[in-house]
Amino acid sequence: MLSFLALSATTAAVGMTAFHRKEVHHRRRMDALDINVHINGIRGKSTVTRMIGGVLREAGRTTISKTTGTFACVIDPKAGEHPIKRTGPANINEQYRFLAEWLDGADDPVEALVVECMAVKPKYQSICQDVILRSPISVITNVRLDHQEDMGDTLEEIAASLCNTVPDHGVVVTGERDPKLVEIIREKCEERGSRLVVAEESELSRSLCSKFDYRQFEENVAVALSVAEVLGIEPEVAARGMVRAEPDPGTTKIAHVRDVDHGAFYWVPMFAVNDWESTTHVFNSVADEDLPDDCRKVVALNNRSDRTDRAAMFVDLVAEELTESIDKVVLYGEIQEVVQQKLVAAGVDEDLIATTHDLDDEQGASGRELVQRAREGFDNEDVAIFGMVNIHTDHVIAMERYVDALAEESIEAPVAQGSEQYAEAAVASNGAHAADAAEYAEQADRRESGDRVKVGAA
Repeated sequence: MLSFLALSATTAAVGMTAFHRKEVHHRRRMDALDINVHINGIRGKSTVTRMIGGVLREAGRTTISKTTGTFACVIDPKAGEHPIKRTGPANINEQYRFLAEWLDGADDPVEALVVECMAVKPKYQSICQDVILRSPISVITNVRLDHQEDMGDTLEEIAASLCNTVPDHGVVVTGERDPKLVEIIREKCEERGSRLVVAEESELSRSLCSKFDYRQFEENVAVALSVAEVLGIEPEVAARGMVRAEPDPGTTKIAHVRDVDHGAFYWVPMFAVNDWESTTHVFNSVADEDLPDDCRKVVALNNRSDRTDRAAMFVDLVAEELTESIDKVVLYGEIQEVVQQKLVAAGVDEDLIATTHDLDDEQGASGRELVQRAREGFDNEDVAIFGMVNIHTDHVIAMERYVDALAEESIEAPVAQGSEQYAEAAVASNGAHAADAAEYAEQADRRESGDRVKVGAA
């Protein structure tokens, strides 16, 4: 028995020594960075991660960026993208492996790191910041109602939860502008001895929005500009870098595509925008700024049986915010009958609602059939299809592939830009994203299923 206990103690001591050695190496790895930025928030994390990475590359910094949203990937110092292959739900231990591979294995010393927060649950957010990344600069893009099951039911609770990535004696940059929520963030910063920078709207942040070939939020631009200012990077350099950065596949890029047999339509994929405020903002801005005055507007609600809370929110959103502005609601994905009943009960005219479950057969509905269901009844009129709620169903994958195929053949420019240069970029982007649509959707699905953690340095 004594020998067994001695062996167990020896094994434990060896294990602790190995763990300590790895932790020391990890600390040295992180301390060697000149710039280390951790991106948290509800909306826009992937976009802001990409933009700040672009800013740093434009400033001549050897930079590694990592997103973990719709398209989880590592962006190398030359802006090359390397998709992250996952075999299960997102696990924050992935950050250790990523850091070991991309910092230790780099050809040239990495100067700057920009990483999107992987965690939703507050305790895992804290581990990501305090144990793994140790970033002196943290971003909170905004506070919106989402992930209530993990972060709290109110905006105030969600703001406090996001503050788990506030650094110790560092800097926090936020795009949130609600005074009550900013005050919560400020109090958390003061508790940890950190300085808060609120990214205010400016003439430059407003004007830059039109330079992107996808729907961009002014708040995201303001955040990237503020981080650049904290780092001493000139606004002109920052502006060039963020505009040159490739967009995340989850961004809303408007395409005007034409089917020779069925006419043209505007495709507005908002599937990754799933909070109330951002959805209404994008819908209204696209409708007001990017579409013909007489364009018909169709809302495509793509639902899943395991996302009933989100389905319920969008029923209320359509009934309360969009009914007066739209011509039709088409239901895709699952739980169509239930959502149809809820829409009618909420006051949406039953004649405005169409379903698509009748299009499914053994091979599944075709993308053309699904899109044409949205266009039915409008003949040769301009029609805009706004995709909402969820990115991952067979229906959306089929529609995306159909739209991408049309785009490769006959895409005009994204509506907001109207230039051949942006059209070519959109074609290339659409083609690349189509090939990986199912994989990206699976990654988003796994990420939403929750965080799992096993802490240990690589």
